[in-house]
Amino acid sequence: ALLLARAVSRHSSSMGSSARRAIQVDSNTMYMHAAPSSEPFASACLLLMDSGPDLSRAAGLLHPLVVHFPIALALVAIGAEWWRSVTRQQGFSPLTRPLLWLAAISAVAASATGWINAEHGYGGKSLETLDFHRWIGIATSVGLLGIACWCQALSGALARAFGQPSLETLAQLGAFRWAALAVGIGVGVTGHLGGELVHGSGYLTKVLFPASEPPEVEPTEQSVVEQAALSPEELYFVENVRPLLETHCFECHGSRRQKGGLRMDTKAWLFTGESDEWAVLPGNSAESEFLKRVVLDRAHPDAMPPDGPGLTQDETSVLRRWIDDGAVYPERSGGGAATVGGLNSSASAQVLAVAGTLSIAGGSTVEISSEAKTRAANAARALAARGVLVQPIAIESPLLDVNASRAEPPLSDADASLLADVAPVVANLNVSRSKLTDVGLAKVGSMVHLERLRIDYTEIGDAGLVALGALPRMESINLIASKVTPALTEWLRQQTRLGRVYVWQTELDTPELFERLREGTKLDPIGGDVPVAQPITPPMPDEQANSDDTPERR
Repeated sequence: ALLLARAVSRHSSSMGSSARRAIQVDSNTMYMHAAPSSEPFASACLLLMDSGPDLSRAAGLLHPLVVHFPIALALVAIGAEWWRSVTRQQGFSPLTRPLLWLAAISAVAASATGWINAEHGYGGKSLETLDFHRWIGIATSVGLLGIACWCQALSGALARAFGQPSLETLAQLGAFRWAALAVGIGVGVTGHLGGELVHGSGYLTKVLFPASEPPEVEPTEQSVVEQAALSPEELYFVENVRPLLETHCFECHGSRRQKGGLRMDTKAWLFTGESDEWAVLPGNSAESEFLKRVVLDRAHPDAMPPDGPGLTQDETSVLRRWIDDGAVYPERSGGGAATVGGLNSSASAQVLAVAGTLSIAGGSTVEISSEAKTRAANAARALAARGVLVQPIAIESPLLDVNASRAEPPLSDADASLLADVAPVVANLNVSRSKLTDVGLAKVGSMVHLERLRIDYTEIGDAGLVALGALPRMESINLIASKVTPALTEWLRQQTRLGRVYVWQTELDTPELFERLREGTKLDPIGGDVPVAQPITPPMPDEQANSDDTPERR
C-alpha cells in the first residue's frame, strides 16, 4: 500500500491541486478498506506520499549498479563454454549453469530498473540510441533466460547419459553454444549502446580512429572590415549565455551525449519537435522546463546541472533574460567559422578568425592567423618607434596594451594604419591627448578584444566611435574633454559589457543624460563631480631623470 501510495503521489505531481486532493481521497479510501480501524495508518501513508522517499526514482538509479552483473556473468559463462569446445572437453563447465542463472536474473532486474531510469531521465522521449539499447537489452534478457533453461535441461540429459551422451544430445550442446555466443554478442551490443548514452556517441571509435583537424580557412581583411556585425542580442548570447551553456550543459546535452533526449549545442537541436515540448520557450522563462530545472533546490533529484553547486543567482538571471528576450540563438556558420559556436554569419566569424583568441568557453577559441600576427608585430614595432608604449597585458598573452598618450610628436590620422594593423590584438587602447580625429579612428576598424578605451582630450567625436561598431568586450571608456555629444548615447547603450563611462567636460555630463544612460543598462556614467583616478604608467626616461620627487611632479 505504501509503495502504491508513493507511486500515485509521484504520478499526480504534475496535476492541479484539486486533482491531487481527489487522488488523496481515493488513496485514503483504499487504506480504510484495507484497515477500517486504522485511520492513523492512513494518515501516515498520506504523509509518506508528500514527504517520503521517491522509491520509483531510487529504483531507476539502481540501474548502473545492477547492469554490470549480467554483462560479467554471462560473458564468463559463455567464454567458459567455448573454451571447453575449443579444447574438446565433454559436457558443461561447472561454471556455466549457475552463472547463466545469475546473469538471467540480474538481466531482468537491469531491464526493469533501466526502463524506470529512462522514464525519469528522458521523460518518455524517444531517442534512437536509447530505443536500441532498451529493446536489444530486453531481447538479451529473454535470451539469457532461454539459454539458462536450455542449459538446465541439457545438464540433466548429460547427467542421465553417465558420460555416454547420444549424438542428438551432443548436437544440442553445439547448438546451445552457438546460441549462447549470439546472446553474448547481444550483451556486448547492449553494453556498447549504454556506453554511448553515458559517454556520448562514438566514444570508442573517436579514440581508435581520431578525426583529422579541418583545414584552416584564411579570411580576407576586406570582408572583415566591410561585413562584420553581430546584433546586440547575438553578442549577448555569445558573451554571456553560451559560456554558461558550455560550462554547465553541453557535457550532458551536447553533440556527444543527449541526456533526457535534449541537445542544446545548436539552435536546430534545441528547438526541434513540437514547440510546446521545447525545454526553452522563447519569451517565457517562467514556463521553460530548462530554467525550472536550473532553479530547483540542489537536493532535488531533477536539479540541473546534477553535479556541483549549480548556477549562481547572477548566472540564472542571465539565462532568464536571454529566454525572456526571445532566446536568440545564432546559427553555427560554415566555412572558416567551424570552430566558433554561436555565430550566424561568415563575416562575423571571419572577424574572430582574424582577431585571434576570443575565448567563448570550454576551450573554444579562434587562433590568430599568421598574417594578422605578422601585421600586428610590425605595427607594434613601428608604434614603439613613434614613442608609443606597447606591451602584453599579461605574460605570454597575445593581447596588447597600447598607450599613445605620451607619444612625441602626438599620434595623428596619418598613424591610423598602424593602429588598424594592431587593432585585432588590442585589449587596452589609450590615445588621449593625441591628434587623432574621427577620420583616423574610423580607419582603425573592429577591435573585438578591446576592454578599455581612452580618447580624452582629443578631437574625436560621435562619428569616430560609432565607426568602431560593436565592442563586445569593452568594460570602460574615457571620454573626458572629447567632442562627443548626446547623440552617442544609443551607441554607448548598445555595448553589452560596458560599465564605467567617464564623461567629464563633455555634453554628456548632465543628470538627464545620466538617467538615460543608466535606464535598462549596467552603465555607470561618471561626471565632473566625481574625482577621476588617473592610470599609473611608467614614466618616460626624461621625466624620470628630471623628476624633483615633489607630490605635484608625481
